Amino acid sequence: MRKLWGLACLCLLSGGMGVAMAAELPHPGRLAPASVIPSEVGGGAIASVGPGDTLYLTVFGQQELSAQVTLDSRGHITVPFLGDMAVGGEAPSGIAKRIADGLREQGYLNNPQVAIEVVRVRSRIASVLGSVAAPGRYPIEGTLTLLELLSQAGGLKENADDVAVVLRKDDNAEGGQRRIEVFVGNKRLPDRTIQDVALQAGDVIYVPQARQFYIYGEVTRAGAYPMESGLNVMRALALAGGLTQRASERRISISRPDPDTGEQRKQRVKLDDPVAPGDVIYVDERFF
Repeated sequence: MRKLWGLACLCLLSGGMGVAMAAELPHPGRLAPASVIPSEVGGGAIASVGPGDTLYLTVFGQQELSAQVTLDSRGHITVPFLGDMAVGGEAPSGIAKRIADGLREQGYLNNPQVAIEVVRVRSRIASVLGSVAAPGRYPIEGTLTLLELLSQAGGLKENADDVAVVLRKDDNAEGGQRRIEVFVGNKRLPDRTIQDVALQAGDVIYVPQARQFYIYGEVTRAGAYPMESGLNVMRALALAGGLTQRASERRISISRPDPDTGEQRKQRVKLDDPVAPGDVIYVDERFF
């Protein structure tokens, strides 16, 4: 009896171990479970992805499932084992969770841990042109302001104007584009407060050269000079280093384009006369 009882116990234990082992084995043709970090990890500061963005998909512990994918024009990607997925407009963390849920629900993994890294952004781009050190196209990761973008572009050049222009798509505006002027420097108007604005995908920023006037003739340093608020002839002469010994204060003229015809018109001016952008000041020599 003791032998028979011992044999029965042994059979029961063996059967129990067999059931326990069977519960831990992966389903035939499917992958073993992986567990490293929560599936919500990934994505950094990218708020959402769109067509043209490239993602790197990592399933921890399952190297064969890692893949680099690019969203097509519909905002879709192809995920190993899951196939086509529409992810345009979603956050990377949300995409990682959907993939993890899909792998678990379809029985491929018991506890999948998924991370999504955005390796290239093409759907949310702002372009900066004009008088900046490094003009080009820059990704908008999360939120990006105009001043932050100008900093990424190496800052303004010496000849840059204080006002930048943001061109933004707007179906309600004339021509489908809205023009926003932003005061981004105060080299010429130090009393004004520098402004900033949050950028949107597709914005084009243009930083023009500062408006200038020109001065030639009997001055110490002839050439082009940036405009200043309230600039008059006396201040213009000071910027050019003053008059030479042969100069005549009574023989100073300005050539200015006619607002109607565009033709240059020359007129004599006094020291307190205003100077306008594009003016050409000429200081003639005096009679001896």
